[in-house]
Amino acid sequence: MSRAQARACGLSSSAIGRLLDAGVWTLAAPRVYLSAAHRWTARARVRAGALWLGPGATLIGPGAVWWWHLIDVAPDELRFAVPTRRRVRSRPGFRAVRRDVPGRFRAVVDGVRVATRAYAVVDAAAELGLQRGAELMDRALLSGRVTLDGMRRAHRALLGRPGSATVARLLALAAGGARSEAERRTHRLLHDAGVTGWFADHRLVIPGYGVAVADLAFPTARVLVEIDGWAYHRDLVAFRRDHARQNALVLAGWTVLRVNWHAIEADADSVLSMIVAAVAPAA
Repeated sequence: MSRAQARACGLSSSAIGRLLDAGVWTLAAPRVYLSAAHRWTARARVRAGALWLGPGATLIGPGAVWWWHLIDVAPDELRFAVPTRRRVRSRPGFRAVRRDVPGRFRAVVDGVRVATRAYAVVDAAAELGLQRGAELMDRALLSGRVTLDGMRRAHRALLGRPGSATVARLLALAAGGARSEAERRTHRLLHDAGVTGWFADHRLVIPGYGVAVADLAFPTARVLVEIDGWAYHRDLVAFRRDHARQNALVLAGWTVLRVNWHAIEADADSVLSMIVAAVAPAA
């Protein structure tokens, strides 16, 4: 409850002070109180921040993504956009950002004004950086609750802000560039490490299955490396087809390794070590 709400309910300043002194209420944020009967949860933190900053504030960034149930854990610091005409000092756990969020990118969810899903994801990705931003964007797209076009529109509204160049790259990766980039980076890893004996886009005939084209093959070692982009691009039909194909390859005596853009971005050395270990017996 905010101080203004408490006063509107008939409580005087001295009555509020007595409740605080008695420990019946605690101070959750400036001029915002939490009942001692209520736990200090992540949702309570969001409501406290929204009450403190008032109806003109909008929850943005990872906090907004969490409020939309697109990630599982709320961030330690909640970011709220406040109108640029206001000057508000941030507090521990709450950061006030002077920014006018366009009305089309705002919504009210469970009584809290929050950035729309697409805006929240794009804004959070700009803050999180390439790797963690990619994981967030991939997950949001995979949920079906955020669209690529929606994120593009939100990105246009955020052009020029810190991280907008990173988001532009993430949107290009989401549009299908992640797989091709993952392939190029895997090829470069092998070249730079002096690994030989492999062929890209290798055609082979699988008994009981038919013709398949492997992303990367080591024929002598009978090792295939299948390179994926983001999970967003793998629908149920493709998922089932890939499993049938992989099972046929294993039955035919091939070792199948799967790598993806996220793994290569996070730890390219581990990806290289895995491939080298798989083909080492034939070296």
